[in-house]
Amino acid sequence: MQRREFLIGTAAAGAAGLSGCLGTAQQATDTAAGDGDSGRTVTVTGSAEMQAAPDRAVIEASVEATGDNAAAVRDALSTRSDSLRQALRNAGLDDDQLTTGRFAIRPEYTRREPGTEPEQTGYEGTHTITIEVDDVDTTGDVIDTAIDGGADSIGRIEYTLAESTRESLREDALKAAVDTARDEADVLAARVDSRVVSVQQLNAAGGGLSPTYERYAVAEDAAGGSTELQPDDVTVSASVEATYRID
Repeated sequence: MQRREFLIGTAAAGAAGLSGCLGTAQQATDTAAGDGDSGRTVTVTGSAEMQAAPDRAVIEASVEATGDNAAAVRDALSTRSDSLRQALRNAGLDDDQLTTGRFAIRPEYTRREPGTEPEQTGYEGTHTITIEVDDVDTTGDVIDTAIDGGADSIGRIEYTLAESTRESLREDALKAAVDTARDEADVLAARVDSRVVSVQQLNAAGGGLSPTYERYAVAEDAAGGSTELQPDDVTVSASVEATYRID
């Protein structure tokens, strides 16, 4: 079962914010009095965050090659990346989980000395494969498979959430943000001897997904190299801006 935790529910507050909101309410009262409408409004913001264990990981695995010309590097990268992909397929990953993240071939030069021009010595290239892992607990095993399959480096490891999990957590965060905004509106209305009677406008004002990242590390044991990872929780946030009518 997906673990989720409510972390924060905050709204616009503080003395300066309070006086500003009260000033807005009073200005609305004065304006309304001129056209015969006694309605007043107060505008507040509320925010909330939800945390959950990640249920998806994204790994960047790269192969590298050098050669006398760009075509030789291209061919070497093609051969090495095909071998890496096949190793990952043999481990049970599907082709739609393996995409090209970066492909680059560039000239290679000697180190430039003062007063001299660098000399080209050949070409070097990198082909990065982005690996999407649906079972976070197998992330370390997938990294080991990539290394054994020929990967020269493991780059960023991103822990995130599946779309359905993300949307569910955002809905929970939005509900909490709306509740927080309403509580703040009640406090402000009470300060001017009023009460909230209805909501006039409600907008989602911001928020999003904050994935966590980890650098690659290898722990040596008697059986050889193995990757041990301990991902942090992922945060989903939401904020709202609400305008309430008070009397």
